[in-house]
Amino acid sequence: MEWLSGIFVAPPTKETIENYREGIGASLFEALAGETGCAAGAQRMRSVLSVEASAAAIARTLGVTFTQLFDGVGGYKTVSLYESAYVDRSGRLFQAPSSEMDKLLRQADLSTRTTFREPSDHLSIELALLARFMRRDTSPRSQIALLDNHLLVWVPSFAEQCRERDRTGFYTGASQVLMAFLVAHRASLQRKRIFNPKTGVAPCQID
Repeated sequence: MEWLSGIFVAPPTKETIENYREGIGASLFEALAGETGCAAGAQRMRSVLSVEASAAAIARTLGVTFTQLFDGVGGYKTVSLYESAYVDRSGRLFQAPSSEMDKLLRQADLSTRTTFREPSDHLSIELALLARFMRRDTSPRSQIALLDNHLLVWVPSFAEQCRERDRTGFYTGASQVLMAFLVAHRASLQRKRIFNPKTGVAPCQID
């Protein structure tokens, strides 16, 4: 999850691309190819990294693509990385999702202000919080709430916009992998909620 979070923070460097081609990153793509729903997205990403060009050249291409897609220079073709842009009718930032994420981050004793100066409903921040929940084995109820009230509300639209506007296919693939993971993780959490491994029966649920 941290890897996916980092994908949407900044474009990959030359060194990162070299790692994707031959290092540990290459093993990551091989593993993703075996995960349900992830194979197509992983292959799309890998095909961009495997073209007959230097790592530096690919880094430059993806740097330009990242800027055009996510930094606002693409005009109406920009793909927003902020939840507020998808759930607020005006498309403005710093709306309710940002305030809600601020609260969740405080509850998790997390702060991004000194290292990543972006609104709290930035995709990478929401993914980083989910990753923290997963590492700490936070209750399925809390993780499901983050997914149902935030990530799964807007990431489908985000992924669709990437598919329509990403000329390289790298970020299209990344968003496909992300969607597949979120959906699979949501299903896994639901199974944990309805099945008690100690008794083999479903617990009483109070929401």
